[in-house]
Amino acid sequence: MSCYIHRSCWQQDFIDYRNYYFTVMELVRYILEGCVILGIVSWLFYDSMVAFGLFILPFLYFYLNRKKKLLCEKRKQLLNHQFREVILAVSSHLQAGFSVENAFMEAYRDICVLFGEKSLMARELMWILRRVENNESLEQSLLQLAQRSNLEDIYEFAEVFAIAKRGGGEIRSIMIRTADIIGDKMEVKREIHTIMSEKMLEQKIMQCMPFGMIGYLSLTSPGFLDSLYHSVVGIILMTVCLGVYVFACFLAERILDINI
Repeated sequence: MSCYIHRSCWQQDFIDYRNYYFTVMELVRYILEGCVILGIVSWLFYDSMVAFGLFILPFLYFYLNRKKKLLCEKRKQLLNHQFREVILAVSSHLQAGFSVENAFMEAYRDICVLFGEKSLMARELMWILRRVENNESLEQSLLQLAQRSNLEDIYEFAEVFAIAKRGGGEIRSIMIRTADIIGDKMEVKREIHTIMSEKMLEQKIMQCMPFGMIGYLSLTSPGFLDSLYHSVVGIILMTVCLGVYVFACFLAERILDINI
């Protein structure tokens, strides 16, 4: 499990949003959480701690990998949400007559007020502004952020900004227009996510129902499921049911995974 342990993201010079590393506390928490979930599965489907040790416990590795993927996606969504506020702030300050660099400086102050100085986007803007103070290009810093985040919206903004800087011309009007377009696109994504939240809640409830039904039978009718727990045919049948359940959960998540 040592491969999961990493320094806290606030201690890193740069955050690679394409990967997620558990802190020690997170690793301990999710190991315990995974053991509890897998223990419930082994009790309800096999009524055996031997099954937990021999067959279920190895799946803890896959549970940790899945949790790491979910946390990575959650962090990227948070960054994307905060970046939307950045480009809206930059657009507003450009319209007020600020230069591009000063617009980003003012956007940094706005983000600190909205999300706090330790928020993801506040950290990134602080790093970008420090590079600008060291005479490094703003567009290169934005492109580097786009590469680390692997987010389409940041890529689009960074590429348009780099082209506008190289080509000269009305960079202020170009950036205002680009910020408005990307901001509208992000707003559509947010609305779709809000609509899908209800379906995601229904999906989670449906995922819990088989456990509730088996648990109810086990508690209210002791011995009713013994034929499934203590015979070869029963164990095979419960294993098939568990496999179908896992596949159904995977299929439901793929259906609700809408990329815009």
